[in-house]
Amino acid sequence: MLFKKLISIMLFSTFLSADTLLGKENANLWFALIALALIAVLILYISSRQERKLQRLHQSLFKKQLEMEKNQNKLLTTMSENIHSITKKALEESREIIHTPLPVEAKEEIITSVENRLLNVTNDLIDFLRLKSKKVEIVNEEFNINNVLNEVAGNICTKFAGSKTELIFDIDKNVPRNLIGDSLHLGQILESILEYEMDQANLTEVKLEISMFDTYGDNVEMQFKITDTGLGLTTEDQEKLFLPYYDEALESYVGLGLFVSNELITMMDGKISVQSSIGKGSTFTLVMPLHVNVETNKRVYRLPRKGLIEKKVFIVDDNYNSALAIKKMFAYFRHEVTVLTPEEFRRNIPNLMPYDIVILNESLFNIRFIEYINKIKMGKSLKVIALNSLLRADKNSFVNDVIDMYLFKPLNQERIFELIVGLYDLKDSSIYVEDEEEIKEKKRVETYTANIQETPGVTREKFQDFDGKSVLIVEDNLINQKVLTNLLDLAKIKITIANNGQEAVDIVKESNINFDIVLMDINMPIMDGYSATQMIRLDSRFDSLPIVAFTALVLESEIKKMFNSGINAFLAKPLNIGKLYTAFAMFIEDVPLHKDALDTIDVREVVRYPGLEIEEGIKRSNNNESLYLEVLKEFAEAYGESDRVFIKLVKEHRYEQIKMLCIDMRGLSGAIGAFEMQSLVTEILQLILYKKYDLLVNFQEKYSSEIEKLNRSIHKYLASN
Repeated sequence: MLFKKLISIMLFSTFLSADTLLGKENANLWFALIALALIAVLILYISSRQERKLQRLHQSLFKKQLEMEKNQNKLLTTMSENIHSITKKALEESREIIHTPLPVEAKEEIITSVENRLLNVTNDLIDFLRLKSKKVEIVNEEFNINNVLNEVAGNICTKFAGSKTELIFDIDKNVPRNLIGDSLHLGQILESILEYEMDQANLTEVKLEISMFDTYGDNVEMQFKITDTGLGLTTEDQEKLFLPYYDEALESYVGLGLFVSNELITMMDGKISVQSSIGKGSTFTLVMPLHVNVETNKRVYRLPRKGLIEKKVFIVDDNYNSALAIKKMFAYFRHEVTVLTPEEFRRNIPNLMPYDIVILNESLFNIRFIEYINKIKMGKSLKVIALNSLLRADKNSFVNDVIDMYLFKPLNQERIFELIVGLYDLKDSSIYVEDEEEIKEKKRVETYTANIQETPGVTREKFQDFDGKSVLIVEDNLINQKVLTNLLDLAKIKITIANNGQEAVDIVKESNINFDIVLMDINMPIMDGYSATQMIRLDSRFDSLPIVAFTALVLESEIKKMFNSGINAFLAKPLNIGKLYTAFAMFIEDVPLHKDALDTIDVREVVRYPGLEIEEGIKRSNNNESLYLEVLKEFAEAYGESDRVFIKLVKEHRYEQIKMLCIDMRGLSGAIGAFEMQSLVTEILQLILYKKYDLLVNFQEKYSSEIEKLNRSIHKYLASN
């Protein structure tokens, strides 16, 4: 209507002008004025449409922002109740399992799964608190991308053991071994995304594709593309993907890991996008800026002699895409690779005489094939590899003398390199300093290759058996450092921390401390645990120093590599204090390992802490007091002075910010067992809900008093530990 009026006015004024101009016999100018008027109308129309479009877009974004705040508010408001529900259910499950007629190993696996569920909730809570208090730091250090991938694969395959989904790592040949960036947080991000995708229904495969693109100088862009074959996501689901919430049906948090990962990606100057179609699956594309040291680093997997290149390789896997990814890795070494589908192979076993290496899925081995391979092996050297997925690896897997090696997916370039070297009984100096026999001859301390058993009934107090002993913890994860420190500090064990392998080597060789034991992580920046152990073992002064691997790497080939490098025993993450106690008792002198002695565990006097229910807080941290201590420290640093913030917000009438603070405090105070604080902030929230803002001033002193009391209790409890 407005535009019609504008057009009428403009045309009328134009005709008036035209009459005047015609009188002056200037028809051309008349037509120009008409054209100018029409253009002006058109510009006004377009401008008006764009303005309306921008208004709609602004409203849409505002609506989404409100939805995001609503979801986060709901998450934080119910955090303590949800953690309580998860804890209660987990404890009930554990009690039921104990009285269920199942084999001991089956019970242990189920209980471990329950404990890991609680552990994940606690770790997510710590990550959330660290982000809130802006304590997360991005550190750029050199790291081995293969170590990161191996640890991610180990964690994912442990969580989803038995899954029928195929997990594939497809890595471009230009991706270097060593990069510079934050390996710890990169691994955390990849693990969160893979865990989300592995959780989707009706999956056949999840594929991680890694590519590298040069930018300028030594800067590169790494692209991590993670694709699943699930049901896909609606547009609405995609928009909510990084908004965490509590699923009451599943009784667990959904998306908290993705929320933390999204925050970390932003801090690391990366970008993430999601594309999804219903019925066609989803793709996460993560682009991360990283660095390489030198140009020559881009091709570092060099086989030790020419005779190992240009082999003929034959591959049949139960997943064709997986076979193609493996083909790419072998082709890196100029191998001629042939890939067949399982159906083609079953129809007609081809002539394998021309091949040097045959890689076959375990399910395809049968009597007929074994007889055929044995005949070939009588006339030539043929290496046979049995292929399986780490997700479905069975303790009773197929075993036969015809098999030279076992290979577990997902794979990376370094694992293929080590496979080729191992197949032909060679040790490459870039990985192995000495051969296995030389290492055995030099050792003065016993090596335990079997799994370390858990000593039952161990508490933090029991580690006082090792009072005065010196321990070197080699670990790049700050949370793991603090959890171990909290556990061992009470026992008056002397603790030294090394953040990477290079620091560990320097400390062992240069300090005056005679360490009784070393806990060695494997996946670390600058220098990994393999190399650090090898460097320490080169010095005969440390032949008798026990080094225990403490890592998430679980593949048999990885564990074997640890022992080859000089490790004395292996502990798998996450921390099990019963197994850690066993490891200490095995290697530290004067501490006999007797299960009978566990009956005389010291019981500390029960101390009351005003405003803080310690026992309830520990329950909500997987019954792990060390983890609970870490949660308390992070809470105190993030919200210990929140009374100042509250008073300032009340004075400035910033009621929405007060609401957000109280929502945070309500969920988090309940999670640590601070129920009096939780009750107070709930009362303040109700005032805001009913818009009784004038009453908020009466709560300034109450808030300060309650947070001061809580702080005193937290600090008193921390000091006693």
